[in-house]
Amino acid sequence: MIKDKSLLTNEDRELLLKVRNLLEEIVETLDILEDKDTMESIKEAEDDIKKGRLRDYKEFIEELRNSGDI
Repeated sequence: MIKDKSLLTNEDRELLLKVRNLLEEIVETLDILEDKDTMESIKEAEDDIKKGRLRDYKEFIEELRNSGDI
């Protein structure tokens, strides 16, 4: 019988994968926070929401169809 000589258990690998994914999310968040254009767009979108300047998906698609864009 061959014994597995791996230093990591499956649980260790799963934990490392979760940590890696979390670190990737943190880096992506920091990239967004550093991008002035993206942050300005987010602020404008939040302002649009507060002021009720919204339309649902169906209205948006209908608007595109009426304009000939799709």
